[in-house]
Amino acid sequence: MPVDVPRQVDHKARRDQIAEALLDIVAEHGLEAISVRAVAAQAGVSAGRIQHYFANKDELLAYAIEYQDWLVQQRWNEQTWPEGEPTPREALRWVLLETIPRDDRRRREWLVGVAYLIRMLANPKLRALYVDGLPRLYRLLADLVRAAQEAGDIAPDRDPEMEAELLFGLADSQGPPVVLGVRTPEQATAAIDYYLDHLFR
Repeated sequence: MPVDVPRQVDHKARRDQIAEALLDIVAEHGLEAISVRAVAAQAGVSAGRIQHYFANKDELLAYAIEYQDWLVQQRWNEQTWPEGEPTPREALRWVLLETIPRDDRRRREWLVGVAYLIRMLANPKLRALYVDGLPRLYRLLADLVRAAQEAGDIAPDRDPEMEAELLFGLADSQGPPVVLGVRTPEQATAAIDYYLDHLFR
């Protein structure tokens, strides 16, 4: 007589499914629209299922934004480069273009980031994610500038930390006009390439 074997549950996949639903709602309607019932309906699961995985709404919000960061990391891992490994310029360009809402996926990520920003001001756990993450991004950009300097591609008198600030500021400023339709993603990309052309010799 066959014995029923319990199916293994992929808990991360379930959590990610719920996070995807939350991010869709936030991007479309803002954080004010988030409730366990709304997320459950969007994800196609019961409210009890969400409460099984997340103790409260803040825990769910924190997981969702970390999941979004994980998606960006996955895109990096799946990226292919002409020479197998990216040059410092290729890596810099990739990181900067990821901040521009140039397609549906990145537009959702940008809108979620804006929506979360206000919530972060009053939520220590969410604020810690931003406070920890932004300095890491600056360090990454500065390290890539240093690597390019060591390769002789950027002048040695350029300050890596200051260049990191300018690069991020340039990329970050492209979001609002692109989302509002004032500028196209292609124009935003051209601005990044213009600065990189002047930074690299």
